[in-house]
Amino acid sequence: MILSSPLFLIGLAAAAIPVIVHLFNFRRYRKVYFSNVDYLEQLQSETRRQSRLRQLLIMAARILAIVFLVLAFARPVIPNRNNPLKTGSSDVSIYVDNSFSMEGTDGSGTLIEKAKTKAREIVSAYGPTDRFQLLTNDVEGRQFHWLSKEEVLAEIDKVDLSPATQLLSKMAEKQFDFLHGGSGRNRYAYLISDFQTSVADFSEFPNDSSITAICVPLESTAQGNVYIDSVAMNAPVFTVGNSVAVEVWLRNEGDENLEKIPLTLYVGDKQRALASVDLPARSSVSTTMHFTIETSGVIDGRVETTDYPVTFDDKYFFSLNVRDRIQMLVVEGAGENEYLKRLFVGDSTVHCQTLTLQQMDFSRLEGNDVILIDELPSIGSGMAQTLHSFVEEGGTLIVVTGDKVDENSYNEALRLFSAPRLSGWNNGRVSGGVVDVNHPLYKNVFSGKTDLMEMPTLTGYYRLVADGGTLRERIITLANGDDYITGTTCGGGRLYLIASPLRDAHSDFVRQALFVPTLYNMALFSVRPTLPALAIDRTEPVQLASRYGMDDGNVKLKDREGRYESIPDIRRTGASNSLVPHGDIREAGNYRLTADGKEVEGLSFNYSRRESQMQFLGADAVRRLLKDFHLEHCSVVMQAEKPLDGYLKEQMEGRSLWRWCIVLALLMLLVEIVLIRWPQRERKSGNG
Repeated sequence: MILSSPLFLIGLAAAAIPVIVHLFNFRRYRKVYFSNVDYLEQLQSETRRQSRLRQLLIMAARILAIVFLVLAFARPVIPNRNNPLKTGSSDVSIYVDNSFSMEGTDGSGTLIEKAKTKAREIVSAYGPTDRFQLLTNDVEGRQFHWLSKEEVLAEIDKVDLSPATQLLSKMAEKQFDFLHGGSGRNRYAYLISDFQTSVADFSEFPNDSSITAICVPLESTAQGNVYIDSVAMNAPVFTVGNSVAVEVWLRNEGDENLEKIPLTLYVGDKQRALASVDLPARSSVSTTMHFTIETSGVIDGRVETTDYPVTFDDKYFFSLNVRDRIQMLVVEGAGENEYLKRLFVGDSTVHCQTLTLQQMDFSRLEGNDVILIDELPSIGSGMAQTLHSFVEEGGTLIVVTGDKVDENSYNEALRLFSAPRLSGWNNGRVSGGVVDVNHPLYKNVFSGKTDLMEMPTLTGYYRLVADGGTLRERIITLANGDDYITGTTCGGGRLYLIASPLRDAHSDFVRQALFVPTLYNMALFSVRPTLPALAIDRTEPVQLASRYGMDDGNVKLKDREGRYESIPDIRRTGASNSLVPHGDIREAGNYRLTADGKEVEGLSFNYSRRESQMQFLGADAVRRLLKDFHLEHCSVVMQAEKPLDGYLKEQMEGRSLWRWCIVLALLMLLVEIVLIRWPQRERKSGNG
């Protein structure tokens, strides 16, 4: 046992007072007047021994009353064996989980309000000189300053639900790092959360013996949740007139099978499709909804369902950046190619312009998305440098070799791109071998088995060689292992190299079904796709579709309703423009990126679906995980529904006994009163 205020033991000197009083009381004689013998007989019935014993008991009761009263002021404490009594000031960090899942209830109110109450109780357990930090999922700069007791209570009142989602290990790391910068002798980190399994990563939790971490689990009543998990499109790039297939994934987190869950697809503000889905318990189901693109520019869309009480994930926003047409330039070196003309000329998606080498102006390539060089006899150094800059800036270059080309000029040009080089013309007959069906060019092209697919046969081609510095993707290879079509990424664009002319004299590839998706997708994918939807808590850079016009312009990010406007962080790497999110966007929705007042492209942000997974860890589960991962300096509050201030004081200081001392002091006074009044009661009963 330890005394918190041992100086009060000086008061034990007062225990001598009852002794002195009783000593004087024993020496004093009383004169008793009586009128009859009966009363004298009653006095004689009380022997001298009984009188002396009663007086000693009264004295002992008075001494003990004084002793217990003095001990109450000295505040005796039985230390906690697992948490020895600490002295000195304390630095306290309190993390309050304010994610959307804290909107759940425990029968008496929402978890976020209960978390704020627990945070106040924690603050009440500490002294006025202790310092505090209040941390939430927002992780704002102002949360990394020490606060007084009054200041932290005011900040707790301001905490509200936030779309931000954080891993518990990351929040604990931030707490520990901040506490290490403090000056208090004692360091405490509290984590108040519903401990959702999607964020409770105890395997990555920091373990620091200098900091006492305390988990406060808040358990909500069981509830299911239906939410839109994700949305995917049937192609990365769209143009006017395309039919868009929107695949919607719906998830049921509840334990009951659900039928006819409604889904509505909106494009702009117009309803474009309806669907209903049956959802088995604890499973995901997808359905496809369709609409046709009628205009170019930014298309805002969203998919909605209806669910209660968790509603933040019932909408999923997406954006499509639709081009009028893809600009393609074909440079002819061996006359008109009827197959290329038939494929691209007059197409509603691709605007194809055909020129000869003499008609080309290589200083004006910026307006094109893709350039196809068809059997040029040679590639001069100036042309090679211009084409290399075009690809670096994000363009797509397709090089179709001829049967009579200057290998040296071609190889010097291909070396700039780190692409395979030509190594002699082969007149042998070779059939195709393997198609990389997983290459992005063939996404959604093949279905079912591909082993029976007809492969091209070549009667003449250039062997392509690759050395240690070569970058290549083997798109189509021949039966003898040689490459037929390769792809190389260079800067922000791509180079495709075809080892044989696209003519009947050298290949039947132009007559096969594989020809159309291969060449058409090379042109289609020259337009840089953007993600149709982004998570609102994303921190990685977002690559933009726009390659030009954003260097020095007045760039802004706005929502459709005009309630939000910011200057985004746009960074340029080579030919790529990227937007770096910094957590500024707080509301899910469709947004527009503008440069110099002109609409550039659309971006859509959605709340993180981590919060939609309604699975939580109770106090027992948290305690087991702390033990499994050997987090010895972390503990858990097993009964968080009880007030924490008294519990924490007992945990930090030990079990206080001052209340028991007060009770015992009062009990001794009661014993004294009984001993004093007992003879009088006997006399009265005797007289009766």
